[in-house]
Amino acid sequence: MMEGFLLTQLQLNVFLYALERKYKFNGDEWECGGSEFLYARKILESMGISPIDQEKLLEICKENGGCCDCKILMNAARFLTGEGTTE
Repeated sequence: MMEGFLLTQLQLNVFLYALERKYKFNGDEWECGGSEFLYARKILESMGISPIDQEKLLEICKENGGCCDCKILMNAARFLTGEGTTE
């Protein structure tokens, strides 16, 4: 786990699952909370994740191509789940 980062792998998986459920396609519609991470923040808050850890997670997401809610799923999720690492 990343130093100073308090979310467990289970919490990360729950977060990504909830975010994915939020973004199920509705026909051709795909709604994103944008670079303000509207939905990601709501999910993390509902999980009881502290604002400090929310910011740490969102920074990690940004560093790994997650510049908005939907890009977390498209890009950063692989890193968060360990699928994008060589270890």
